Amino acid sequence: MNEQLDLTTKPPAKKWSSKAWLIYAALALALVLILVFAVFRKGEDTIDDYAYGEDQLPAIKVIVLNGCGYDQLASDFAAALKHKNIDVISMGNTPRPIYDKSIIVMRKGDKHDLLRLQKMTGIQRWTSALNEYHSADFDIIVGRDFEQFTK
Repeated sequence: MNEQLDLTTKPPAKKWSSKAWLIYAALALALVLILVFAVFRKGEDTIDDYAYGEDQLPAIKVIVLNGCGYDQLASDFAAALKHKNIDVISMGNTPRPIYDKSIIVMRKGDKHDLLRLQKMTGIQRWTSALNEYHSADFDIIVGRDFEQFTK
């Protein structure tokens, strides 16, 4: 009854849980790769994804606003847009002439129309102030940097 057990001669049992960390590491790596791919794919959404030319797409409705207080700037900027696929439905001034940089305000347009408008005007800065009852898809607030967009 008092026989000694020799624990070193018995081979260790292979357990599934001893290799579980490999499975968890592989899953974590796959998740990281999926997230990285999703982030980089989001940035590839460009106007080149369209199968149609700009002349075959509907005109984008905009309101041009003078954001820096220069005399007749909104009408001059609207005149520079007349040969593009942009429909200027009205012009005006912002309540305060404080804009150093021009900006596009998305009112009820979508991301593809925003990309089209950015390509046509050259204005890359944008913000969103969605309003389904607004008369235009976008507002263009023209800032003091207007000369680079009217060439």
